[in-house]
Amino acid sequence: MPILNILSIVFPVFSIIGIGYLFARFKKLSLEPVIDILLYITIPSLIVSSLVKKKFIFGEIMTVSLAALIVMAGTGIMSFVYLKIINKKELRGFYLPTMFMNSGNMAFPLALLAFGEEGLAVAVIYYVAVSIMVYSLGIHIAKGKGGFYEIFKLPLIYATTIGMILNFTEITLPKSMLLTVDMLGAATIPLMLISLGYQLHSTHITSFGMSISGTVIRIFGGTMLAYFATMLFSIGGLEQNIIILSSSMPSAVINFIMSYKYKLDYSLVASVIALSTIVSLFTTPILLYLLM
Repeated sequence: MPILNILSIVFPVFSIIGIGYLFARFKKLSLEPVIDILLYITIPSLIVSSLVKKKFIFGEIMTVSLAALIVMAGTGIMSFVYLKIINKKELRGFYLPTMFMNSGNMAFPLALLAFGEEGLAVAVIYYVAVSIMVYSLGIHIAKGKGGFYEIFKLPLIYATTIGMILNFTEITLPKSMLLTVDMLGAATIPLMLISLGYQLHSTHITSFGMSISGTVIRIFGGTMLAYFATMLFSIGGLEQNIIILSSSMPSAVINFIMSYKYKLDYSLVASVIALSTIVSLFTTPILLYLLM
């Protein structure tokens, strides 16, 4: 694909992130209400909306989800080895930004612009698998005992269940209801990107050596593990492209929110998020060029 086409895909994504960054220079506000709107309203709506538009087979959902789990487990192992080598095993927070990628804020618009509605639907499946781990294992890492039960306090798992039932049973929602869900879901991507840019404005890079290592594990380690997983399970075509694209994303902002809430190495976590996002400005167009 011509490089101009690649740039036309990534430009809107990074431009909206930039708008969020610039907005933070002129207006100070709390992101907590926005995050709540995303978690409790727009993301569940996008999940249902996407799952009813593309007919999935059970095996397809399982392979995409399993690939996501392999990437998260693999980057977790890489992080463990790295922390052991530098003799800093006590830094549990390092696992968050390396294991859990930005499979929502950035992967959704990129998948949609590069691969259309079907690509977005696959990206949603990948995101659901990652989110279940973020809000269970991720919170367990950040909080400790009891973290695994947080997933049941969020509508994500229930929206996924509803979407799957509608998909497999081919039950059709009333047109007015589907339009409502579509409109709410459509708000997700711009809100996510603006929130990401806004948060990056107040994030500074510290612990430069560890931030570089975390970025390498997150982006390059994630990409290699995704390619290995797709080869292992003979996943090709659209699913392979979305798995590799989603796995190559920088660290998710939710990692900082969790680490800050539970006071777990949050400066280091924020630093890895910032650096990996900056690096993704260069790696994402290259990867898209190779995939398309």
